[in-house]
Amino acid sequence: MLADVLTSAASWLGEERALLTYVVPEDLEPELRAGQLVAVPYGERLVEGIVWTTSQDEWVQLEPGEELRPIHTILDVEPALQGHQMALAQWIANYYVTPLAYVAQMMLPPGLMQRSRAVLRLADHDEQALNAALQGGSLQLRALIGLLMTEGTIDVERLKSLLGPTRAKEVLKEVRQSDLFSQDSQLDAPRAKARVKRIVRLVSRGDALQEWRTRTEERAQRNSLPVPVPVIPDHVMQPKSSGRKGRKAVVNPWAIPEAVSSTATLTLGRSDKESLWAQHQLAAVDLLLHNTDPDAHWSVNALCKASGMTKAQFNQLLDEHILVIEEAELRRNPLHGRNTPTSQPLPLTPDQQHALNCIVGDEYDLRPILLHGVTGSGKTEVYLQALATLIAQGKQGIILVPEIALTTQAVLRVAARFPDRVAIIHSELSTGERYDEWRRIRSGEVDVVIGSRSALFAPLPNLGIIILDEEHEPAYKQAERRPTYHARNVALMLGNILDIPVVMGSATPAVESFYLAEQEHYRLVELPDRINATLPPVEVVDLRNELHAGNTSIISRRLQEELTRVLENRQQAILFLNRRGAASCVLCRDCGYTVMCEHCDIPMTYHSTERILLCHYCGLQSKVLQFCPQCKSSGIRYFGLGTEKIQETIQRLFPQARLLRWDRDTARNRRAHEQLLDRFANREADILIGTQMIAKGLDLPGVTLVGVVSADIALGLPDYSTTERAFTLLTQVAGRAGRGAEAGQVIIQTFNPQHFCIETASHHDYHEFYRVEIESRYRYQYPPFRRFVKFTYSHENRHRCQNEAILLYDRLQQWIERLGLADTDIVGPAPALMERVRGKYHWQMIVRGPDLHRLLRVIEAPQWEIDIDPVSTL
Repeated sequence: MLADVLTSAASWLGEERALLTYVVPEDLEPELRAGQLVAVPYGERLVEGIVWTTSQDEWVQLEPGEELRPIHTILDVEPALQGHQMALAQWIANYYVTPLAYVAQMMLPPGLMQRSRAVLRLADHDEQALNAALQGGSLQLRALIGLLMTEGTIDVERLKSLLGPTRAKEVLKEVRQSDLFSQDSQLDAPRAKARVKRIVRLVSRGDALQEWRTRTEERAQRNSLPVPVPVIPDHVMQPKSSGRKGRKAVVNPWAIPEAVSSTATLTLGRSDKESLWAQHQLAAVDLLLHNTDPDAHWSVNALCKASGMTKAQFNQLLDEHILVIEEAELRRNPLHGRNTPTSQPLPLTPDQQHALNCIVGDEYDLRPILLHGVTGSGKTEVYLQALATLIAQGKQGIILVPEIALTTQAVLRVAARFPDRVAIIHSELSTGERYDEWRRIRSGEVDVVIGSRSALFAPLPNLGIIILDEEHEPAYKQAERRPTYHARNVALMLGNILDIPVVMGSATPAVESFYLAEQEHYRLVELPDRINATLPPVEVVDLRNELHAGNTSIISRRLQEELTRVLENRQQAILFLNRRGAASCVLCRDCGYTVMCEHCDIPMTYHSTERILLCHYCGLQSKVLQFCPQCKSSGIRYFGLGTEKIQETIQRLFPQARLLRWDRDTARNRRAHEQLLDRFANREADILIGTQMIAKGLDLPGVTLVGVVSADIALGLPDYSTTERAFTLLTQVAGRAGRGAEAGQVIIQTFNPQHFCIETASHHDYHEFYRVEIESRYRYQYPPFRRFVKFTYSHENRHRCQNEAILLYDRLQQWIERLGLADTDIVGPAPALMERVRGKYHWQMIVRGPDLHRLLRVIEAPQWEIDIDPVSTL
């Protein structure tokens, strides 16, 4: 039996040798399956690999001098990858021109793959040879022998760190020439592993436990002291769980009353001691009986501390087989501590029912579904009921959300509808949390997986539906590392492999998606109306008129009026500005000097809260300037605006208002996002000021006013998708208003009210925006009419970047001519919009054409970042 194994080591041989063939030992044949993790020999070491295929072929073509080697061992009996995952990995590797090993490793939880290491030990030898080496060998060799005689083994990498690379090389040369040593290859234990803890469990039940309790209660009454009444506080009833929060302090429910226990001269008789002994044991048993949390367990120390037992009293319970100590796996649950009461399905409108029928009913066809529903139209309820229908048929589902930290409400709604059957996958989980969730998914313990784009690779054994919420979001594109995949394209391919429905929902679908729906590649299903509400009216305020009227404030008179109304009526408002900080530019009015980042070609931003200048790209901080470093004058001034400036202005205009600011400075992690959302949802603030993160997925019934402080910031960038992103952002943030019982109002402030993006957003008119935008893209042959590939080169030396860009441009032109790609051209090379970021210069070029894969498979650009189908050309 032969097996083709995928290893990360073999990926360096090129894609034509991505899989290596091994012989399967007879004792492993019954257990070996495709998708399993195995250890295989590779050169002089062991490496971890994934069994890709198996066969009974007796003949295989080998290179001269090559021989087949056996698989060393199976590392996990359960396959790490499902069959459909391996098929998907091959498609991703082919389309995004990435080594297959990179793709497969991306589908596994971090920390699962094991690292190989070489280990030295002393071989079997006689005393005479060892003494000769100790007397005639080099100093380093004698030291190595002494170390091995003491420790038994040593890692080769540790030896290199102890001796340095040069000395270690000399010693290893002597080692290979000597027969005193042997070298083995070992795999380190994976970083991701189950969390195991010694816990106490109550094993006696029924009549036996009742008999013990009767005897013990009789002993508890044999004393001359007042018998304490066992009152166990709520926080003592449950032990410490596997969540992150620590357990509250526990008290002894059977403690002797203060008046008695505090008497220093109190002498306890034998009956009194036996009584207290029995009381503490009863308390321990009661604590175990009251433990109703399946994720919570009592350790020996915690139980003894809570009940007041001594070790002797505890050991007696073990001897009487009342309790037992055992090892238990503690699940690390990302949802632990969440208050998610079970929710019930809501009645559907006719439009919602039609959408549901298109997904899982009689109207379903094989095409992917683009669910275009305005904000508040009930898309999430359609998702949940579609999932419930398929789960009732024994299937499972995946829901993708663009950024897990910004979609807490969506996660909790899914968890409430399918309690204890939901798993979460995203990058902010710890290694242990991701591993535990991955194993639950693989074993079929969950019905729904929700998460960011990596959740698409969850090993669900019976996947039945894939849902992409907010399918237009750029966060679904992985551009920072290979493979540069887009989750939407990968989801469509996975749906095609499994022949299951793929639902893409959005109030503002991506232009490419809506175009494919127009061409009937997708099935378009629309939800044009809000549930029990109407879309809020949008008023556009021309800031040029404000200046002519003498109002130089960043808050228009109209917006001030509406904020006053909201505060008087005890309602809530959101103010949106997609720029953080207090001033976006710091310059000298006398000489024109602008404070720039030392590592990036962008101005430093002033943050008034911390009183620092900060670069938003590399994080460099510097002190606030009092004098110009160039002309030494005191003409330093701060220009531009950000969320901090808005907060200061609103606090000055409305000192009685309670404000919250939500941006990357106030919410640096998932927990901070959730806390800010909870505070605002609980009406602890009147006005929420924030960047684009407040525009996505929030359902806040108390918000009746949304103010866009400046709609112009998102416009004007040299990118084909700028207007689409601006329209999407304005429409999404406007959709936060009027989602409750009270009507909403939206005010957009701009210096360019005639721009078609702002005009269409003010009327919630996606179709008109799409009509204008698709005509523009056809005129200039932007996506979806031609595909783009972005090449980016980075280096500390600017001239090196420029030279490499010119060389690659020449090679690309030659291959375009050689392959006869008549409709393919190149834009650039040129410096990127932000030429220098984090100390490196960036040059780029865009290759445009109907199909660029023929070119990508022949061009060699190992030091270039290659982004296939980029969502932005910046």
